Amino acid sequence: MSKKKYEALVIFSAAVRDDGLEAAVGRFADELKALGAEIESTEALGRRTFARTLAKRDAGLYAKVRFDAEPDAIAKMRERFRLYEDTFRIQFRTRNLRVEAAKAKDDARRAAYMASVEAKAAAAAAAAEPAAEEPAGEPAL
Repeated sequence: MSKKKYEALVIFSAAVRDDGLEAAVGRFADELKALGAEIESTEALGRRTFARTLAKRDAGLYAKVRFDAEPDAIAKMRERFRLYEDTFRIQFRTRNLRVEAAKAKDDARRAAYMASVEAKAAAAAAAAEPAAEEPAGEPAL
């Protein structure tokens, strides 16, 4: 089988403190590597409050990990991380590369538009500044 692109959203429990989130994400990524995944990127999202209380918890520390793995490995990953105390919930999803490419294109278009708006505003501000007065003395012809 060929590898597919996945994204894991991990919610760490209160056992992980805010300052230990990066280390916990690193351990999670190392475990994925041990199961045959190739890590593309990791992103610590920080503490977020739940919409409703889950298992007597009000908040958790969120992280996102993007990786490539065999489809069969996902079931092994679910079983393995179920045993960890510091992981509260894990959600694996297949990434849609067409949607990601369209979003990147839209973000680039939006950035180019904002740069042109800022350039026009800077040009208008420069034109509105009073022109430097001519030196006193001889009148200009």
